[in-house]
Amino acid sequence: MAETGFDPNGATTAPPPQFLKVQKRGMGQLALSHRIKEGDIVVAIDGDLFLGDSETLKAAFADYDPSVPNDVAWLVTFWRDGVFFNVCLSKPLKARYEFANPEEALAVSEGFRDLTFDEIEHYQNYEVFRDLHKNAGLHTTRPDPLATYAPLLWMMNNRLYYPMLAITIVYAVTAVTHITLFLLGYVLVSLYTKRAQLNLLRSYQLFEDKFFWLVIGATSELEAREACRRIDSEVKFPFDKEEKAAVLNRLERKKLKAEQG
Repeated sequence: MAETGFDPNGATTAPPPQFLKVQKRGMGQLALSHRIKEGDIVVAIDGDLFLGDSETLKAAFADYDPSVPNDVAWLVTFWRDGVFFNVCLSKPLKARYEFANPEEALAVSEGFRDLTFDEIEHYQNYEVFRDLHKNAGLHTTRPDPLATYAPLLWMMNNRLYYPMLAITIVYAVTAVTHITLFLLGYVLVSLYTKRAQLNLLRSYQLFEDKFFWLVIGATSELEAREACRRIDSEVKFPFDKEEKAAVLNRLERKKLKAEQG
């Protein structure tokens, strides 16, 4: 049983909440592939605050049924260095844990009050890649039907410019040769893109000298980008609009100078 403490005035205080913190040793493949790190604190599951030990965590995943394909993933909320982020997990999380210290537990408990969640079914994982200059790119891990029916449009939407150029050449050559050959080529490209779309996305990120950085559970790409910026404010995504510095008039410059002096 947790012991109550005492404040300077002699009144009893409630014990700090017990949150699990991930340890480096014992992390399962699922945790590693979703870029869970040592020190990450488990905050909530499906939007509900999680308190307890490792056995309680196992019980939270008790309804896992491997015989059900494409079941709704668990939305697990983590706290890392003062920042909350979500990850969708299709299987129970396996790792070794310790309890967060009282200071961390208090910060997590207070910060959780400000969090809001959408319907769990609306969340999906986004894989985030980043280079040494903090230029980043991300993509969803959910299969996109567009990759099957319109591979060129799917590649354009995901900015896969070199594969798109190669497929355009294939379409052009086969169309000039014979319409039957073009249709056969279109079907083969569609089948390949359907099966390899995630590998194509990952490979293109690596081609651009980006490394696998994060997995973020979000309801949209915009929300995923914002989550990444909370973790690293200097990260940059394609087509981000840079905020221009405000131009001060002479009176504002004079006032600013007086405040700094």
